Amino acid sequence: MKQSLLIVCLLMGFQSFSQTRAEKDILKLSEKIFTWEVTNQIDSLEKVFDEKFVVVGGDGSSQYKKQYITVLRSGNFVHNSIDVSESLATVVNNTATVVGKGKFTVTVSGNKIILPLSYIEVFTRPNPQKPWTVLAMHATVLESK
Repeated sequence: MKQSLLIVCLLMGFQSFSQTRAEKDILKLSEKIFTWEVTNQIDSLEKVFDEKFVVVGGDGSSQYKKQYITVLRSGNFVHNSIDVSESLATVVNNTATVVGKGKFTVTVSGNKIILPLSYIEVFTRPNPQKPWTVLAMHATVLESK
């Protein structure tokens, strides 16, 4: 009896961590966005960012879509590589989030920096017939141990 209960609990735990089809699709979109950032495909990023897009940095500063695209086009902030170690998507109705961790190697004004970050991305899709757009992104530097 105890073994049966243990097996049921384990199976329920595994189910809670499995991703739905919509959540897997959001994770793929998140991966594409990181690829576009690293390969400097600014036009693709501009299309996927919602008109009300905002990115918030670890220092609390925020940039809206036009500002962020301008910074990326300037070459003063370059994503050299993004290595995601964890990511989990959640989809509820017309909103989706991706929460993750990774190592982001960037060049800021000519200085290369490796940042261990945790991040959240917020996606929206008011009309299910239209593609998802990114509404917000936020990253926080993780403490090194």
